[in-house]
Amino acid sequence: MVELFTSEGCSSCPPADAVLADLAGDPRVIALSFHVDYWDELGWRDPFASPDSTSRQRAYASSFGTRSLYTPQLVVGGVDPLGGSDRGQAETDITANLDRATGVGLSVEVETDGAGSLVVETRPSGAPPLAVVNVALVQRSATSQVRAGENAGRTLQHVDIVRGFTSGTSAGPGMLRLEMPRGLRREDAQIVAFVQAAPSQGRGMPILAATQVMLPRR
Repeated sequence: MVELFTSEGCSSCPPADAVLADLAGDPRVIALSFHVDYWDELGWRDPFASPDSTSRQRAYASSFGTRSLYTPQLVVGGVDPLGGSDRGQAETDITANLDRATGVGLSVEVETDGAGSLVVETRPSGAPPLAVVNVALVQRSATSQVRAGENAGRTLQHVDIVRGFTSGTSAGPGMLRLEMPRGLRREDAQIVAFVQAAPSQGRGMPILAATQVMLPRR
């Protein structure tokens, strides 16, 4: 799992967005792009930004023993933070994480309820106490025309953008719900689910299992 914390208001972020797109092309990698909102008052309001993304980055900072937030930032496997454009280190960290056996499994099924909400059934196995199951609704790609701020006049490309996020217990099967954002087509989206260990001061929040599934068409 590779997570990028990024913003359309940050001039250093487009190269990191490109790195994430390249990493996501590896079939062994699941990528997530979290657009934070703390750039939104500095000239351009990122249409994908969310306070939930900022809260997630803040939780990582705490687990790494720091209070500082910055963009772009990559986190590999929930345990390796690095600059978002550092492709070489990201590839090294990905290889190291793929070599770790966790003994944790996760299966997921997605359905639509009568109101049109997504209902995600998660079935974790072998998860340690206090671990959680996270579920993200992901838009697979997007193009933005930025009209102000540090990236004014640029056309930005994004992949695997988190448009919804929720968490539940890893103690047995569970049901989690997500709403489809207005304008997002089902064929352009997918669900990413992963089991994550509780924060460990200075050592991050290890991701123990992950999977991704397409949305039902109706």
